[in-house]
Amino acid sequence: MRERRWIRHTVFALLVLLAWGWLQPAVEGVISDCGDLSQHMEFVWMVPVLSGLLLWLRRKRIAASLGTPEPWLACPLILLAAGLLFLGLRGGQTRFCQLAAVLLLLALPLACYGRKTLREIWFPILLLAFVMPVGFLDNFTVPLRRASVTVTAFLLNGLGVPVKQSGTAILSAGSTPFQLDVADPCSGIRSLVALFVGTAAYGAVTLKSIWGRWVLFGASLPIAFLGNILRLLATALTCCMAGQAAGLILHDNALFFIAPVYAAAVFGLADWLRKKETSRPERTLTPESITPISRRVWAGWVCLAAGLPLFGLYARHQPPLIYESDAFLRPAFSALPGMEMFYPWFCQNRLCLWSGTFPATTPPPKVCPQCGGELQRITRAELDILPADTQNRKVTYRLENGDVFTVALVIAGRNRMSIHRPELCLPAQGFVMSERRVREILPGVPMACFSLTREQQSGRSGFAYLFIHASGATVSNLQRVVGDAWERSIHNRIQRWAMLTVSSPQHDFQTPDGEAALRRFMRLFYPTLWTNRAHD
Repeated sequence: MRERRWIRHTVFALLVLLAWGWLQPAVEGVISDCGDLSQHMEFVWMVPVLSGLLLWLRRKRIAASLGTPEPWLACPLILLAAGLLFLGLRGGQTRFCQLAAVLLLLALPLACYGRKTLREIWFPILLLAFVMPVGFLDNFTVPLRRASVTVTAFLLNGLGVPVKQSGTAILSAGSTPFQLDVADPCSGIRSLVALFVGTAAYGAVTLKSIWGRWVLFGASLPIAFLGNILRLLATALTCCMAGQAAGLILHDNALFFIAPVYAAAVFGLADWLRKKETSRPERTLTPESITPISRRVWAGWVCLAAGLPLFGLYARHQPPLIYESDAFLRPAFSALPGMEMFYPWFCQNRLCLWSGTFPATTPPPKVCPQCGGELQRITRAELDILPADTQNRKVTYRLENGDVFTVALVIAGRNRMSIHRPELCLPAQGFVMSERRVREILPGVPMACFSLTREQQSGRSGFAYLFIHASGATVSNLQRVVGDAWERSIHNRIQRWAMLTVSSPQHDFQTPDGEAALRRFMRLFYPTLWTNRAHD
């Protein structure tokens, strides 16, 4: 019996070793996320620790569950992992690589020890999925940020600290000036994910009932939300009493007083749930009798031992991706007949953030006129968030009749994070967006059009956008993302995408007159973007 178990353990260790080419991209991604301060994924290191701890606490049950190997039953999981690994490596999707690693870590124990073992280890292994970056939750972060700011502003005014809310920013309305802009990392989503991991692991250890574990897991959302409000409230009060600089210091070190609040809430709720649970006998496992390893099992192991390293080498050693040129776009905006061009300039000092617009023919100030800081054609926030190889161009056209159209062009680099949908950032800036309407502004050129209203401001303005590349245009972000992954994975090239936005304070693009004004402007402007005559 010991000899046969030794054989299975040896085969399992060998398969894990041969599958290192599958696991390495996921491990490298985790290390990169831990070291990338812009990702704010400092909690990632604790995920494998908690997963390993759960496996150790279940070691006796896992040992009792070892049964008949089922390598052929593991093949569907391995094939799915192979597809995700290929798309992840070629499409630049780190999450796919990490999800492929999780599926593989589920499949290999099934291949060597059977389905009973899989039932014992699936939860600790699936917990590893929380190492994935949470950027895909961006649809959730904007409402979470706005809700946190709304509640914090209400509490501050109730405490006698006059403030006003502008999107996801809190602005002082009293004698002590300060401004808190709740950026995406401050939405509480990272705290929420960290609490998801912690409560899931703690509930699995301390609670016996399924309903109790789910209640504790679901409580992560209100606990993280209230903790984030407490952090914002303490930061704002510190800014009011000791100044903006002191408030930012407290904000950066808020974990030291927020973490005990999180821990007290989780431990207290778990203790209350334990008292509510009814005692139940723990399910026992009867060790399965060890049977000889069949030829079918040996054949499955041999196929896995051969296929895992071969596919890992194939997926990792593809030809280098061809980086498509942005030469299909002209390097600068062009002058339009009957319109005057203006360029915006932005102060890079975080405590100032002054901005101004100057005619294209007039040189701007060399430094910020308010603080003497550096001026650039991109905002400080955009410079912090966007990858370094992203190109960002802005211009304002003023017509002879006084109409104004502001154009922004964001040209993506190698990193997929260069472009995101405006629906995610405009509400955070205080805009209320109408329902999207897609209009064909020019033949073959659709645009997503919105009516915008600003908080505490009257009137509607217009906003429209589209995504463009060398072959045409689309308004579908899903089509852009899927197309980018397809081009990278299948056609071996990084397709160069750009996002074009047009806004006007005078014209609501969802009205007939506003749509007509946008169409007239785009008829003049759009051909000037392109260097090839196909779009002229």
